[in-house]
Amino acid sequence: MLATRNTDGPPRPGRRRRLLAAAGLAAALVAPASPAGAAPQPAPQTASGTAPQAAPSTASQAASGGASQAAPGNAPAAAATGTASQAASGTAPAAAADGFASVSALGQNGTTGGAGGPVVTVTTTAQLLDHIARPGPYVIQVAGTITLPTGANDGMWNVASDKTIVGLGDDATLSGGGLNIGVPVDDDVTSPPANAVHNIIIRNLHLTGATDDLINVQMFSHHIWIDHNEFSNGDDGAVDIKRGSDFVTVSWNHFHDHDKTLLLGHDEDAGPQDIGRLRVTYHHNFFDRSDQRNPRVRFSALAHVYNNHYNDNSYGVASTYDAAVLMENNYFYSVNNPGRVDFSGDLGRIVERGNILIACNHPIETRGTVPDPRGYYPYTLDPAASVPTIVPAGAGPGKATALAAPALAAPAAVAPAAAGPDGFAAVAALGQNGTTGGAGGPTVTATNAADFLEHIDTVGPLVIQVTGRIAITSKQGVRPNKTIVGFGNAEITGGGLDFYRSYNVIVRNINFTNAEDDAINVGQNSHHIWIDHNRFSGAVDGSVDIVRGADYVTVSWNHFDHADKSMLIGHSDGSASTDVGRLKVSIHHNFFDNSRQRHPRVRFGEPVHVYNNYFLGNALYGVASTENAGVLVEGNYFRDVPHPMWSASGYADSGPGRAVQRHNVYVNSGAPETNGTVVEPRTYYPYTLDPAADVPALVVAGAGTGRI
Repeated sequence: MLATRNTDGPPRPGRRRRLLAAAGLAAALVAPASPAGAAPQPAPQTASGTAPQAAPSTASQAASGGASQAAPGNAPAAAATGTASQAASGTAPAAAADGFASVSALGQNGTTGGAGGPVVTVTTTAQLLDHIARPGPYVIQVAGTITLPTGANDGMWNVASDKTIVGLGDDATLSGGGLNIGVPVDDDVTSPPANAVHNIIIRNLHLTGATDDLINVQMFSHHIWIDHNEFSNGDDGAVDIKRGSDFVTVSWNHFHDHDKTLLLGHDEDAGPQDIGRLRVTYHHNFFDRSDQRNPRVRFSALAHVYNNHYNDNSYGVASTYDAAVLMENNYFYSVNNPGRVDFSGDLGRIVERGNILIACNHPIETRGTVPDPRGYYPYTLDPAASVPTIVPAGAGPGKATALAAPALAAPAAVAPAAAGPDGFAAVAALGQNGTTGGAGGPTVTATNAADFLEHIDTVGPLVIQVTGRIAITSKQGVRPNKTIVGFGNAEITGGGLDFYRSYNVIVRNINFTNAEDDAINVGQNSHHIWIDHNRFSGAVDGSVDIVRGADYVTVSWNHFDHADKSMLIGHSDGSASTDVGRLKVSIHHNFFDNSRQRHPRVRFGEPVHVYNNYFLGNALYGVASTENAGVLVEGNYFRDVPHPMWSASGYADSGPGRAVQRHNVYVNSGAPETNGTVVEPRTYYPYTLDPAADVPALVVAGAGTGRI
């Protein structure tokens, strides 16, 4: 017999136990389709201890206290009964929320998180706290370890509605603090307020070392999906859900080295807020020596606990204060009390079926009837005997291949991992047959500034793989025939790249941050430059400037994140002698995300081909054609842009340019200003337009780093 352990007492000392080697995430995170929200929920069925019927419309059944359990200490002869003919299908991680988080209710059609909003990558505390608190949808990709300060709020930081917070790779970590999902506590509020936080997805993160809860869901927050995370060493709850919160799914998480794991229902006085709510699905979680509260439930209208793996816990599930809990097809190994209804307060209700208990001191306590989850959503059970294999292999970060936010589903055409450039960088001209970069030369890796600066200054072709954070100053020259490509969350910060009479250079998959001048300057007759799948933020001057006779350049699939001067083409009004007949540039599938101006601002160049870009919230303007430049603007999507195009009236002190627009979409934006005619880009290269209406989904899903 195992010794009985105290429960709900002070936390035990942590026993650090890290995950075994996890399967790495694919380099390009997939944007899964939005969940198919269930129809408005039917009246819930009554579940019982017998196996559920195949159809969700079965009549109510009487509860049975009987349990199909293996005797303590004895191995099961076969899988315990759940539903008939189960297939072990749970190994494939969900592309969208399931369980209660998928239900259409409270004005929310399932849980989609930041779908449709900007995609940003955060690497610092300030960036994370800024983006999680912003209004509107955002997909927030977390890279590396971010420490959450304790501050005046005991380390709990508020998350606003419509957010996806997803880790990149298998080591993204939030440490020292926790995430608070919910408006401030008010005991007098007993129905959902208009500002209740909702529609949050948290995936693929390790949350550890919080001074309070790791995640706290409270005050009528609803439609929350917490999936494929790792939780450890928090001072209080790992995931607490309380005070009227509803329609939550907690799936495929790894809980370890933690005491009070999951609280559902704040305390015994919270009935006015909680009764009829707190509907939560817990499935395929690994409760790996997480001592207690797996979960501990009060008042819940239905807690559905299925296909979880319990290993060495003082207790598994406790149902109190008339909470309704259905436990099915879970696997309990060395758990003192797998399920309790008589636990520190009024009795709860538990129906159990198909669970396996090995080396457990007590059976699962059962009492009463509970609603059938199939009255809310469909689901398929894995056999309980398969759970010890399926769950440790699949739970936690780095175990899913589709963990980016469900931003709008992108058709296959979005796969932009081109082997070579398109647009002007692909044209054979000036003795260069397209842009091949460092192809044919050695491949080297730069992990520090000294190596990086040496490599970009090397004569001859070179493929330079950049890893980690490279801090440089000013603009550093890049010699011809180079490919500069980031691996992982590669970053160049503080300075930028300068092309001076250079040619045949490719720059891809780099985060350019806080350049003290330009992040990239293409000048002095440089040509055949391909700038693709990068992110630009915080440059003091231009993000990408193309000036002084530069030619045959393509700028594609980049994310200009809250930049000021995004892109200048043509240095000044006095540069006609160097620029007329040059500055041929293709700009396509870029995300101009609340970047202020110059998308681009053009002098003299022709044709400058601006197509299939997403312009969002550009405060000053989108495109400006001046000094007789010829710009074709087609198939773009402008949203919240007061001046999409300048041309006939010039811009600032510059004289008028020429601009043609066709097939663009303008939403809450001003009228475009057009003027004259422009040379057709098809006289130089072939191309295919995506429909402008599809551009927000395509570009948000495909632009920026981590997408090649």
